[in-house]
Amino acid sequence: MVPIERILEEMERQMCEARNASGEAQRREALAAVRSLADVALGDRPVSRMPEVKPVPLSVPHATMPNTQGTAQAAPVVPPRQEEDGANGHSIFDF
Repeated sequence: MVPIERILEEMERQMCEARNASGEAQRREALAAVRSLADVALGDRPVSRMPEVKPVPLSVPHATMPNTQGTAQAAPVVPPRQEEDGANGHSIFDF
């Protein structure tokens, strides 16, 4: 394991490089190195920035009672199945 003092020294060196960088790409590279060094100093795994979310149990829908008041419900209209060559029944591709 790398001593924390060595990591901090390298972070300071990378910060100096970021301050003295002549271009945006060099600055971003030095700052990315600082970020990586901070991750190493804090531990092997990156810190999660997402809040912990607890699951909410879902309610099961209750079965509905059939209509018993004497009113008839219309049955869905289903076109007859095509039996031609190349037809495969109730398909959106049947013409």
